[in-house]
Amino acid sequence: MPTSWWPIGHPRRSARSSTGSPGWYSGRAFRGLVAEWRDLADPKWRAELISEIEQFFALWVDEATVDLLLCALEDPGRDVRVKATWGLLGIVREIPDRERRAARAKSHRRALAARDMLHGWMTTARRARATRGLVEMLAPHRQAPYVVLAQIVEILGHTATKREREAVEALRALAPQSGEPFRVTYEELDERKLDSRERLLAERKGIDPARLAVRIGHHPTGLLDRKVLAVAFERIQARG
Repeated sequence: MPTSWWPIGHPRRSARSSTGSPGWYSGRAFRGLVAEWRDLADPKWRAELISEIEQFFALWVDEATVDLLLCALEDPGRDVRVKATWGLLGIVREIPDRERRAARAKSHRRALAARDMLHGWMTTARRARATRGLVEMLAPHRQAPYVVLAQIVEILGHTATKREREAVEALRALAPQSGEPFRVTYEELDERKLDSRERLLAERKGIDPARLAVRIGHHPTGLLDRKVLAVAFERIQARG
């Protein structure tokens, strides 16, 4: 691995980022990572690095970070692309007003400010590049489904335009696979047949197990949430 630009040590996932402080990385290090991304031979390490960025945006506030995530989106490693999808979603997704109002801790406000900065660096060219990378991810989805399909669709709603026909057609092709993501079931309960977990949960909440009447289950259907797909189309149509 090239060492001319890389600081001593490397990031790894932890409760507190091993980077130590926002100033630990220099802009030169960011640009070096972008320039020599494909030379980092270990895909597991690349995936861990992208996961680190997604979890600690406040320590990676640099315009080149966006380019690094785009490089990861085009990475040959499937897990790297999945991690990049989560990172890009954190950048393009709008921060709800209620979250901004609730941000009282300094660390939380710093994280939101970092996301705002990174969001501002998502230029038209970078959005187009992200769109191309996401569309390429959708191509093999039928043979090897991505667990981040909903996230891919949501990002495309923020990056694609009506003029990008390949992206629009790729989203339309997902319509038959969309629907309710969960099937809800209701089962009448017999107090004598409650399992130990349900009894323990009832006791912790101070509820008499005999009062438990119905078990509500949420079962994944494997379908893309049709609401996520609809919102993506609405955003693309509104953007023009």
